[in-house]
Amino acid sequence: MMGNFVFDTNTLISTALSPFSKNAEAIIKAESLGIIVYSENTLEEFQNVLFRPKFDRYFSVSS
Repeated sequence: MMGNFVFDTNTLISTALSPFSKNAEAIIKAESLGIIVYSENTLEEFQNVLFRPKFDRYFSVSS
């Protein structure tokens, strides 16, 4: 039985910053059980939050 799963922005940010966290485990499990769905608003919020200067130390941009 496949299901749809929704995660809030905080969970998505946590997973991006800590790929071995409990939140990441939950997303991996959800992917194996069904489909992760999100709204355009959630995607926009995720991008806006992730690109805040305080998160710069977690990511590098390579050319």
